[in-house]
Amino acid sequence: AAGRGRGGEESIIMTEEKGEYKLYYWRACEKFWGRAIGPVLTLDHAEANFTVDEPSKAPTGVGFAFPQITLPSGKSMAQTPAMLIVLGDIFGLSGKTEDEKMYCKQMIMDVNDICSEAMGGKWKEKPERADKWLTLLEAKLKKTKFLVCDTPTVADFHAVFAFEWVNKKYSPAATQSGEDSTKAKKFENVRRWWDDMNKLAAVKKMRTSGVPMIP
Repeated sequence: AAGRGRGGEESIIMTEEKGEYKLYYWRACEKFWGRAIGPVLTLDHAEANFTVDEPSKAPTGVGFAFPQITLPSGKSMAQTPAMLIVLGDIFGLSGKTEDEKMYCKQMIMDVNDICSEAMGGKWKEKPERADKWLTLLEAKLKKTKFLVCDTPTVADFHAVFAFEWVNKKYSPAATQSGEDSTKAKKFENVRRWWDDMNKLAAVKKMRTSGVPMIP
């Protein structure tokens, strides 16, 4: 049954998992981690063999924006959420059950929206939107230690990037003290999750690298 069904998928994943990954991002992540935060944390947490290089070294015609990645198979792709979905599947960092794997994909896009709204100033204009989004995460984090399940997934690693911008452009209240826009302590599990994320070895390594998380 090689090459067909789940057995074929597993053999492909094993091949990808053992090779070298080549990530491409601005200034090779020497000036800031930025949108490469999620992919780098994923690769580091998975103890993968990877390099980070300038966009000029990336294969041409793959995509428009960076980061981009070349897998050990030689296949390349762009778009951070899509990259994380693929990496999550390769390294088993998308949850274990079918429900978790499905929800992980949604959560990647949820935190992507959170990031876009916070970066764009929408939460400053309408803090009730921030409370609504954070209430969604709080409800999930009452049930599981991390955003998808009780172990970190690619959604959590992408959320580190998102919440760097939430803390910078909107407010660090939720992650530091569990407060909503009215100073009510409604997001204690969001605060606890942020603490747990920052205890992970990969996150600690990135924060002590000397490179700013975001510009």
